[in-house]
Amino acid sequence: MNVNSLPKQLLASAAWLLLVFGGSVISRAADSQPANGTSARAGSVTAKFDKVEIKTTSQPGVGVVDLCYEFTNTGDFPLAVEGFTQSCGCMAGEWDGVPVNPGSTGKIIAKFLTQGLRGTVSKHLGVKFVASGSIELAAEVTIPDALIYSAQTLHWTIGEVAKPQHVDIAIGAKSFLRVLSVSANDPTFSCELITIKESENYRVVITPNDTLTERVCVLQVRTDSKDPRDALHGLFALVEKPKAEGGKP
Repeated sequence: MNVNSLPKQLLASAAWLLLVFGGSVISRAADSQPANGTSARAGSVTAKFDKVEIKTTSQPGVGVVDLCYEFTNTGDFPLAVEGFTQSCGCMAGEWDGVPVNPGSTGKIIAKFLTQGLRGTVSKHLGVKFVASGSIELAAEVTIPDALIYSAQTLHWTIGEVAKPQHVDIAIGAKSFLRVLSVSANDPTFSCELITIKESENYRVVITPNDTLTERVCVLQVRTDSKDPRDALHGLFALVEKPKAEGGKP
């Protein structure tokens, strides 16, 4: 049979199969750096990504954020993902396992785990394609606070009048939780939870019995959140020595 008479697509597919399953007739090209951070190339295998970095904000209470990185195969052979490397267990890659034909598009799904994280967090995911091409994908996810406090610590000075102080608690947008109770680990402090508007605004009033001695009280704020990050929070109440000049006690 004349090889030149075979369809070009059939030849391309045969070459790709030999490469995937260890054929020695095709040598693997050395890794090359992504061009402008958008392409991964090895020989004639190329993946061009729409974007290599995604910035987004997670909804409160969401444990996993799915990030979709789409790419186009601009090479001559079907394109397959060989594996992933990750900076930590907070971000993992998924691929559907179906090779992407030349000119077609595929996608990588990155699973960003938000458990235990707050604020803006950046992570990276390495994608290695068959034939040694690789690229690094990036994600920047902002994880909002579900509870927003007007203060985390209240202060009284030894000898001052033991007046009540308060902390206001606002529930973050779309958090949909309630503050259930507040308790103090020190019986010389009293605390009261006031519901201003259910699932939106609360106030905690703390009052020391006296200010005769220096001491620290830890208050536990309990909510009905199923997310362990928001089920239990801590506030502090301090009776402390007067501060001398310069701000030191």
